[in-house]
Amino acid sequence: MKPLKIQRQYVAAQNHFDKKEYHDVLGILNKLLDVHKDPRHYALLGATLLKLKMKTEAAQAFQIAGEMESPHKLKYTREAMRLHFSNNDDINVLRLGARILKEAIADPDMAVLMSGALMRQELEGAEAFRNTLARSDEPTHRQLAARSIRLQDRSDEENKCILEIFEKDPEDRIVRNFYLSAMRDALDYDIIRKYEPIQFEEIAKGEFEAIADEVSLFNLRWCDDEKTNAIAGSRMGERKPKNAASKRHNMPHRWGSKLRIGYLSADLWTEHAVMKALRGILESHDKSRFDVTLFCNAPAERLRNDNNAIREEWGRVVRIRGMTDDEAAEAIKAENIDILVDLQGHTAENRVFVMNRQTAPVHATWLGYPGTVVNVDIDYLIADKTVVPESSFQHYYEKVCWMPETFFPNEAVHRPMPQPIDRALCDMPQDAFIFSCFHSHWKFTPATIDLWVRVLKETPESYLFLICRERFGARKNLIKAFAEAGIPENRLMFGDRVNNYAAYINRIGLTDLGLDTYPYNGHTTTSEKLWAGLPMLTHKGKNFASRVSESLLNALGLPEMVADDRDDFVRRAVHYYNNREELAEVRKRLEANRFTHPLFDAERYCRHLETAYTMMAEKAKAKIKPDHFSVPALPPREGPFSFRKS
Repeated sequence: MKPLKIQRQYVAAQNHFDKKEYHDVLGILNKLLDVHKDPRHYALLGATLLKLKMKTEAAQAFQIAGEMESPHKLKYTREAMRLHFSNNDDINVLRLGARILKEAIADPDMAVLMSGALMRQELEGAEAFRNTLARSDEPTHRQLAARSIRLQDRSDEENKCILEIFEKDPEDRIVRNFYLSAMRDALDYDIIRKYEPIQFEEIAKGEFEAIADEVSLFNLRWCDDEKTNAIAGSRMGERKPKNAASKRHNMPHRWGSKLRIGYLSADLWTEHAVMKALRGILESHDKSRFDVTLFCNAPAERLRNDNNAIREEWGRVVRIRGMTDDEAAEAIKAENIDILVDLQGHTAENRVFVMNRQTAPVHATWLGYPGTVVNVDIDYLIADKTVVPESSFQHYYEKVCWMPETFFPNEAVHRPMPQPIDRALCDMPQDAFIFSCFHSHWKFTPATIDLWVRVLKETPESYLFLICRERFGARKNLIKAFAEAGIPENRLMFGDRVNNYAAYINRIGLTDLGLDTYPYNGHTTTSEKLWAGLPMLTHKGKNFASRVSESLLNALGLPEMVADDRDDFVRRAVHYYNNREELAEVRKRLEANRFTHPLFDAERYCRHLETAYTMMAEKAKAKIKPDHFSVPALPPREGPFSFRKS
């Protein structure tokens, strides 16, 4: 075909496109591309396929156009990246961007695509595009720049970036929410008290746009409204495929003589808080009835430096670190798993979206995330009647599997027994009454501080021992908040994290009464206080995260340590301060209950969990739609489950 005729045909194809005669366009382009592969022809093909709702094919056409020399090469590549991104094809987005990295870093539109793809795949590198996005005049670009910062590990430069993004547009609700998360981590109560009422006012009005764009875990840190918790993060990450559960339930599956359980997590190393709870369960599984596979996303350095167990004794280990979600899903399917259990929800390093890829007949979530998991195809949430009562079901995407005693496992084998040590070793006054909280400092919300202040004012000779990092002025801000409320700095005692676990347990036991945080209770730290023999006081909550300590205390036979409300919390704390002999009796009973009550009985918990798995599997085999159910309790033990001694 001669050049002039080619040009005429191309113009004709454009005219058909303008008239929305898309099939005529395809007819002409098919002939043209047989004789002349021009980038303009591929670009028009891409535009036509897009009109016909063939986004994957359109992306491929624009990609070919962008790979050919033309004045519009960058434009075509950008469009290919945009379409690949909307198709959740992050690998092709990153491959194309890598070829034009210099341009992608400088161009805000491409920087959005690259950083978004990296973040969705939990890959490093989004920081390379952050400055371009932060300086952009487009609000969505600045929002993504803020989101690309991992708050827990942020540098001084990244912290400064958050402040600058917020200062550029303080009316941007999405940026404001992220900024507030940073300020909560820094315990900047002046900022929190200024903007948090605005958040609650928006929630009361039903304005959830910013909440839907907030990291789900960050929302749990300050908000105890279950409806809001279920909305948080709903516009982040990928979406659950339509009819995902019904399609998965109807897939053919080969069941075996044993139930094949898969645990999905990045936290499968012994020094992680979740593993301190889970290890006893993994070691107690009945290998004659259950095959266990760990799908491990843990960083290699964690396994080298922070693991002291032979993990293969827990089950088969399949490493999925570095895999795409599709590749990880295929690795799970290759093991023919019957029940896949996510242990993280929306926490750091999670791979929970793998579950949107039809990996097993039954999907469950448990332990690592105290709430419902938005946008993920999950059948069951393993909980208990305290943390998720029936009245809460309406706010959960999953059906609830009620464990009979507590949802939270613990074990008594690997924890060091607390040893008596002298307070002088930790610079604590010998005869003083010391309240304490060993939780992460981001749990020290204004509501928590107000409660502690009330307790300290009514117990004038007491002290409060806390763990609080110096980073970003957190400890300074905390001291300032207490001082402004009338509590001088000399009544506060601070300690740093202790790497030696035995020393950490011993230090807990030096204090007199543990005080909980709200709305995010202690989980592992509450367990550790109770293991150390420290009486722990909490009050009833309104959502999962604020009811955890109540669940743990009930499982240890100490329901009197659960106050009815905030006023009752203060009353009980003051009562124990004034009646120390009564508190000593509580401590004595606590120490005895550690080896007779369910909280630290890993073998008992595991039998209940295995019953839960069996009930889930029987429903799946019978093609019964998942629904809420309760696991029956074993008969109470007649004696101690362990005879460990100090």
